[in-house]
Amino acid sequence: MKSGETLSGIGKRFGISWQSIAQANGITAPYVIKIGQRLKIPGKSSGKTYAAPPFPAGLAPGRNSPSAKRLQQALKDTGWLDRSVPLSDNYGPQTQDAVAGFNRKHNLHTTGRPNDPAIGWRGWDLLHQLAYGN
Repeated sequence: MKSGETLSGIGKRFGISWQSIAQANGITAPYVIKIGQRLKIPGKSSGKTYAAPPFPAGLAPGRNSPSAKRLQQALKDTGWLDRSVPLSDNYGPQTQDAVAGFNRKHNLHTTGRPNDPAIGWRGWDLLHQLAYGN
């Protein structure tokens, strides 16, 4: 868990109730979760939790970073970036457009910027959960 995350928000992200998450993890009132805590998500086949790779420093629209390839691959694996787009260190326009769409869909954009092309740590985590979580 990261600072600011709630059972309700996690439940929305995975399309299940926060109560189901609490029950699966033995969390009772007052339903407190801690930073760094790993949660089981009910309905997942393996019963294991998945943690996204750490958010990479230097990953930003218009910049070059080897981490852009990991972002692009995850976007491809979730259907947000066309498979024909070659992987590149460049966080270019096609990657930016894909991230902006992903951010809009999951309400992760900056307030007042619905076409925000920057992926933040919450988006990075969710994207990797959707692409590679069990």
